[in-house]
Amino acid sequence: MELSDILSGLRDEIDADDQVREKVLPLSRDAVRKCSESIKMTHKKNFAKAKTLLEEAHGIITSANGEMPASTFVSKLKTLDIAYQELAEASNVLSLIEHGEYTPPDRYQIPSRPYLNGLADVIGELRRSSLDSLRHDDVSKAEQLLDLMEDVLEGLQSFDYPNALVPDLRRKCDVGRALVERTRGDLTRAVGQSRLVRELADFEKRISKNE
Repeated sequence: MELSDILSGLRDEIDADDQVREKVLPLSRDAVRKCSESIKMTHKKNFAKAKTLLEEAHGIITSANGEMPASTFVSKLKTLDIAYQELAEASNVLSLIEHGEYTPPDRYQIPSRPYLNGLADVIGELRRSSLDSLRHDDVSKAEQLLDLMEDVLEGLQSFDYPNALVPDLRRKCDVGRALVERTRGDLTRAVGQSRLVRELADFEKRISKNE
């Protein structure tokens, strides 16, 4: 067989893989954008819009999955892992902030590794919401969110596996631990300042009465 014939067959195979990849990547990016928008809507307390965006993202990922069987090579690349990870993050940010409940992976057919990594990213979004609560003097809500941050971190730290088995999770847990500590410090200072303001107000009242 001529080399040109051999290479032609290989080129056809790779061209076919490239066509699948070019279909899947834009869908993955679109799903990631939808998830990002959903998180923004959740922070704005527009939960209905956040849910709609989540469902749209899930539909896009489902469509992308339908293209994957056409290429064994692209399927092995885990091209949709980032999209699944963002879906896990966005869905849990919404359900935790709205109801204080977790969204399980089977709700959106999210594979285990992307789900765990997405859940780790939830810690940062909960910190953002906790700080927003502090800015609105809602210390109780900020404390609830800190409790959720600690719960997520504790749960993920139980997955004590090598990076080869659960890629990137240990690093994300290290980041999450730092965020929890910073949020605890912010909350402690806010509570202390709130207590000081109350004590000063009480003192002023007593001074005014004595006068």
